[in-house]
Amino acid sequence: MTAYLAQIVAQANIRSLSLIGLSKNVGKTTTTNHLLETLLSGNLYRAEDLALTSLGLDGEATDALTGLPKPRYIPQAGLLVATTADLLKQAEREGAQVEYLQQLPGRTALGPVIVARVLQTGHIVIAGPTLLRDLRSLLERLQALGARLSIIDGAINRLGAAAPGVTDACILCTGASAAATPELMARRTADLLQRLSTRQTQWTDAYYRKRSPHSRLYMLDPDNEDGTSESFSNVTGPINEARWIVMHMQAQQQPAYLLYGAFTEELSRALLAQLPTHPAASRAELIVEDSTKIFCHSAVLQRLSARGLDIRVAEPIRMLAVTINPYTSEYECTPQRLLDALVKELSSKHLPIIDVVSGYYLDEGHVTL
Repeated sequence: MTAYLAQIVAQANIRSLSLIGLSKNVGKTTTTNHLLETLLSGNLYRAEDLALTSLGLDGEATDALTGLPKPRYIPQAGLLVATTADLLKQAEREGAQVEYLQQLPGRTALGPVIVARVLQTGHIVIAGPTLLRDLRSLLERLQALGARLSIIDGAINRLGAAAPGVTDACILCTGASAAATPELMARRTADLLQRLSTRQTQWTDAYYRKRSPHSRLYMLDPDNEDGTSESFSNVTGPINEARWIVMHMQAQQQPAYLLYGAFTEELSRALLAQLPTHPAASRAELIVEDSTKIFCHSAVLQRLSARGLDIRVAEPIRMLAVTINPYTSEYECTPQRLLDALVKELSSKHLPIIDVVSGYYLDEGHVTL
């Protein structure tokens, strides 16, 4: 079994890692199990150094929607796990042994979340905190209990666990089940990667952090060293926000805006409707906290940039790799076919692409088995 992904993770020198999926059945649990096994077998971490939790519900025997069997979590003895009390009791009935350590404040739909250490390996269903603030608190507790690396299996269609304010780095899991053809899967994957890789602003993130966002939208003054800003105080809504942004773009030289909250598809459409088709030579930046707050296609970001407005982030996401799952019940597919489709859509410089089951991986233009 190749330990290439484990080496990437170990060399990243991070304390927390999120795995996010393009859709269901793209191999997040399989990738997590592979990572746990190879991090340990490669002597990159001890079991006591690792922790596992989820932003959803993962590791159950069958899919609640399709009824199909799913990969199970079998955490090694010594690992820390964060899941609900009822699911720990279920694991004990099935042969696992755990030491209950701490109960987190607050509750989830499945009950309170407990931090436990695995004493005897067995199947454990993982269901961690559902709120990002609770996940941040959990990661601090896991570190205090000795975890050097906490791995979070992210929920479907929720990118929040990948935010820099939550985890240190991210792996994107994609696969044949994400679309009707490998080519469509590759386009969807490339779109998400481009959004998640949105460039960091030329302004330091201190300008973004030092303001209490009493207003959703500010304009920085580049002529003032302290970044004194003007805030948007009109009636909120994408059309009014877009008008305010475009008005100042026409009156200021290279303005920069701070947007607190989501950069929505509605706002992007309103901006495209009002920005001139042939912009002036000067450019503007619209800065959001991080790319998990961007909710429009990467092609829209490119169109905005062509009109003179660059979308930037205060904090970039650290992407480590892409993993692929060629299995789908809809059509026949192979790792090579997925790799070929992705290579056609991605730029020449792209993240390592890995199939942890077959051992195929692509890095720097070379396919290795």
